[in-house]
Amino acid sequence: MRNAVNLFKYFSDKRFSTIAGTLVYFLLMSIAPFSLWLTLVFGNVSINVERIMSHELFENVSPFLHYLKSSAEGAASGAGIILLVTTLYSSTNFFYHLRRSGEIIYNSSRVKGGIKLRLVSLLLIFITFLLIAVLAVITFVGSWLLDKFMPYYFSDIITYTFLIAIAFTVVLVLNLFTSPYKLKAEEAVPGSLLTTALWIVFIIGFAVYMQYANPEKLYGRIASLFVFLLWSYVMMSGFVVGIIYNSSFKTKREYKTLL
Repeated sequence: MRNAVNLFKYFSDKRFSTIAGTLVYFLLMSIAPFSLWLTLVFGNVSINVERIMSHELFENVSPFLHYLKSSAEGAASGAGIILLVTTLYSSTNFFYHLRRSGEIIYNSSRVKGGIKLRLVSLLLIFITFLLIAVLAVITFVGSWLLDKFMPYYFSDIITYTFLIAIAFTVVLVLNLFTSPYKLKAEEAVPGSLLTTALWIVFIIGFAVYMQYANPEKLYGRIASLFVFLLWSYVMMSGFVVGIIYNSSFKTKREYKTLL
């Protein structure tokens, strides 16, 4: 019991809940302009990955994401150059503040230059575009193969395994980006595994919670927004805990600061 209390105190001292809340705010500030650029780059059909978005794991937050998608499609039709530039800049906010949060968690005294960090964040946006395109192709081909050749229960096993692998890979890459120190991939694995495990627990717990909660009665038509914010905060907390766990090994290894 004392170890559990000390563990919670350690993560609390690292301000994981405050950092998670901040990152959710900047995620929301980034996801809308990012949706606009997804529509501009891929069109209204190519970004359709409905098999994943309609999966029971995401059914609680999919209404808000679908709303963002439809809004982005409407905005893209009349987007001007100023809107395009400002939204592209805004879409980098999450990556930018994610790195800043990493500097806080790792107690880094060396701050990466703002302009350089923005450019790196912009590069990550374009890499994300590419990964989403690859994911869309894999999802389309995989869905066809699973529906045609695999029994239902086996198809579910493959789908869950695929989603967990994607989650772990994304978390691993973000952990490497968040750290202000040069990390090898294997050094970021422990925290990435912890985050992935927490996400699985949180998603199952959130699904159970939503079976008994009825946010529509309290929030009305904007209930999907509040559900998305709550879901994002819970998931982001698990992600920040993983980063903090990786940072706990800092005293055991000699790091080289990134340029």
